[in-house]
Amino acid sequence: MRIIFRFWWIFFWRYAILFIALSLGGGIILNTFAAVWPDAKSLFLITLCYSSVANAVASLVVFLYILNKHLKNSSLILSTVSVEPILKEKLWSWFHYYWRFLLFSFGIAILLGGLLPLIAQWFGQDPISSLKYSKYIGNISMLPASWFAFWLLLRRKGEKKLLRISTCV
Repeated sequence: MRIIFRFWWIFFWRYAILFIALSLGGGIILNTFAAVWPDAKSLFLITLCYSSVANAVASLVVFLYILNKHLKNSSLILSTVSVEPILKEKLWSWFHYYWRFLLFSFGIAILLGGLLPLIAQWFGQDPISSLKYSKYIGNISMLPASWFAFWLLLRRKGEKKLLRISTCV
C-alpha cells in the first residue's frame, strides 16, 4: 500500500503542477479574448471545454512520463504488464485511470457539496451562505478521487491487470 501511495504521489504532484500551469495559461488567454468577445455564454463554454481538455492532457502527459521510470533512488518502476510497453497499452491504462477519476471526482464533489449546507447548519451557520465555499469542493475532491482511481488500477487481478510495480536493476 505504501509503494502504491508513493507512485500515486509522484504522479499526482506532477499532474497538479501541469494542470495548474495549463489552467493559468488558458485563463490568461481567455481574459485577453474576453475583451474582444463579450458573449459570456460562449466564453463559459470555451472555459468548460478548455479546462476539461487541460485536465485530460495533464494527466495523460504525466501518466506517460512516469510509466517505466525508476522510483527515486530505488529499483522500483511502474510498468505495463506486457514485456514491451507500447503506446496503445499505455493509453489504455491511462483511460482506465481517467474514467474512474472522473466518476470518483464528480461523486465526491456532489456528496461533499450536498453535505456542506447540512454541516454549516449543524454548526449553527447559515446553510445558504456556506454555498459560496462549494466552488472549492470540486478542487478538494480531486485528491481522494485520484488516489482511489490509481489504487484501483493497481489492484486489478489476473488478465484485467494493466499495470504493475516491478523491480529493475
